[in-house]
Amino acid sequence: MTESNPIDINVLLKKAQDSEHKEAYKPLDRNPSFRIGVGVRLTPPNSPSFFVEILIYLCSSSSAPDLKLLENSLICLKELQARNYTLTCQDDNCISCETAVPVQNLTEEYVAVKSLIKAHFG
Repeated sequence: MTESNPIDINVLLKKAQDSEHKEAYKPLDRNPSFRIGVGVRLTPPNSPSFFVEILIYLCSSSSAPDLKLLENSLICLKELQARNYTLTCQDDNCISCETAVPVQNLTEEYVAVKSLIKAHFG
């Protein structure tokens, strides 16, 4: 794992193999508005499926909604959906965005969506 490639596939695979649920996840970047990470799921017969997951937090702990944040979130969510991310509402005021990625494209996809997310949330 290096600065230019923060994803260690072998470590993720080992953690998934050792996990009861046969899944491992590594957060790579975050701020109060988002979290980006990569993961792997082992499906029978232990075939790995890699993914990128982004959580977009729609509301902070303050009681007043930040309309600018909501606008940026909506634009970003539309862009992620156009990149074939599946969007799912979560209980904690966030939306989970996930897509399966071939292992050889995992770092490339992470770098692309990190740039997209940073453009909206800094």
